[in-house]
Amino acid sequence: MKPRSVKTYAPATISNLGPGFDTLGVAINSPGDTVVARRRSEPGLGFSVATKNAGVPLDAKKNVASFVASLLLNEKHPSFGIEMILHKSMPVGSGLGSSAASSVAAAVAVNALLVKPLSKADLLPFILEGERLACGSAHADNAAPSLLGGGCLIRSYDPLDVVPFPVNPSLVWIVVHPNTEVLTKKARTILPDQIPLRSAIRQWGNVAGLIMGLGAGDRDLIKRCVEDVVAEPLRAQLIPGFYDVKKAALAAGALGCSISGSGPSIFAIASSMQKARIIGTQMAKTFRLVANIESNVYISRTNGIGARIAWRKGA
Repeated sequence: MKPRSVKTYAPATISNLGPGFDTLGVAINSPGDTVVARRRSEPGLGFSVATKNAGVPLDAKKNVASFVASLLLNEKHPSFGIEMILHKSMPVGSGLGSSAASSVAAAVAVNALLVKPLSKADLLPFILEGERLACGSAHADNAAPSLLGGGCLIRSYDPLDVVPFPVNPSLVWIVVHPNTEVLTKKARTILPDQIPLRSAIRQWGNVAGLIMGLGAGDRDLIKRCVEDVVAEPLRAQLIPGFYDVKKAALAAGALGCSISGSGPSIFAIASSMQKARIIGTQMAKTFRLVANIESNVYISRTNGIGARIAWRKGA
């Protein structure tokens, strides 16, 4: 029996991972967004938002969750409608894949209520349209890991080719989100259309080395490869105290540190949970001392599941 109502959860993500602009991402356990949806006799989509966060679009035409849900309903034409509530916990413009998490949670919820649901992989094109609505670019480096879990390499966008890659279970992710905002649209506009060949070669080498290092848990290789010579030098100016926070993370034992997505969140990698807690504390302390900004710290091993259905209920 198909469920009549569902609750879904889609986790935050760290994208780029330093050198992998628009091509690398990994899912973490929290924060994340939740959607509760149920079938209704009236066709179409009923939508509302429950949130304490400013800046979340309440209009169904502007919110990525309702947009993606409507795309899926229009494609599948079910004999019923859906009433959906987005419980928006993640802040907008955080660098944690906020728009992707909303889109993913919505798509998974609607899909679970369909008579013939799609596979997770087949949901991704719908979710990417939510990313296009949010920032003008249908990038998959947040959406894919939030949906599928684990580490994801976006090998190609035309055609879309997502390749999962392993992350050694010994590694721990730290994300420090300062109480400030960087809009993805703005962070993308400051990037160059072209880069020198020398920079491209260095970046390619770092991407390949980082994937190998994360899979093997090779600490020395990870240290050498969490290096971004393309986006970080330009986006750092959007994050008060960035270089001081990065220096504090590395001094506390981080294997690498860079901007999470378009920022302002900063991520670091640790070799143990104990070290991760020390690194996170030092990063938040530095934000407070240098930039007078308070932060939220998230510490997590890699989320290998991605989006999930928290519960299903029948008629």
